Amino acid sequence: MYKVFAGSFKTRDNAQERVAFLRSKEIQSFIAATNIQDATWFRVQAGAFSTRENAEARVAEIRAKTGINAFITSDTVSSTIPSTSISNSSTILNPSTAPQSIDLNPSSIVGPVQLSAEKMNAFVRSINPNAPLLGEYYKSFGEYYGIRGDVAFAQAMLETDYFRFTGDVRNGQNNFAGIGATGRGERGASFSTPEEGVRAHLQHLYAYATTAALPNRYPLADPRFHLVNRGSAPTWTSLNGKWAVPGTTYGQSILHIYKRMAES
Repeated sequence: MYKVFAGSFKTRDNAQERVAFLRSKEIQSFIAATNIQDATWFRVQAGAFSTRENAEARVAEIRAKTGINAFITSDTVSSTIPSTSISNSSTILNPSTAPQSIDLNPSSIVGPVQLSAEKMNAFVRSINPNAPLLGEYYKSFGEYYGIRGDVAFAQAMLETDYFRFTGDVRNGQNNFAGIGATGRGERGASFSTPEEGVRAHLQHLYAYATTAALPNRYPLADPRFHLVNRGSAPTWTSLNGKWAVPGTTYGQSILHIYKRMAES
């Protein structure tokens, strides 16, 4: 595989800003941490390809749309590739479709969606046969915002009791993340459609996980986005005491559900 990187940074915040900038130019990417000479670098990966020719095409696309000089790595080679011998007829693999092993113990909220929409839907329907089929929304919005939409789906199952809505939030509010539901019967926010509700969920996670500007292809749906201490919870377990109070094992509960789903 030839991997295309559109930047390499010493801090995750800088890498997240690059991901957001690329997304604003309709180039999908994600952060891949790597160790170089005993130091951690945060690389922004914008593609993985089975041929060098396709990788060159992605490098040229990135340069044309952003002015960034991307580079290519393989298992044995790392070099900057000129924009020559480009074929437009080949199939390009992006981070969401490139072959990859599933991480059963994810830490970062930011990252590529690894589970398919079908797997998410099948898992929740095995527990609640009447659950709405939201897997595609969590996958597509997760990929757009650079958020682990599959783990967010596990969070939604935790928040809604597998979409049975046995807590303060009621079915029909399309609030799958308990946004604004602060306890004592407070219903929280309501959204006009399931799609808007999922988008608000991913936007709320984006606020906690990053300090980068929110990509603007879609309108802001999260009514509490600007109340979040931006970048204060880059990992799932760091949501403890923030998303849920006191919530001392909140993130661990999300990851437990995700692991069950991934192994199902």
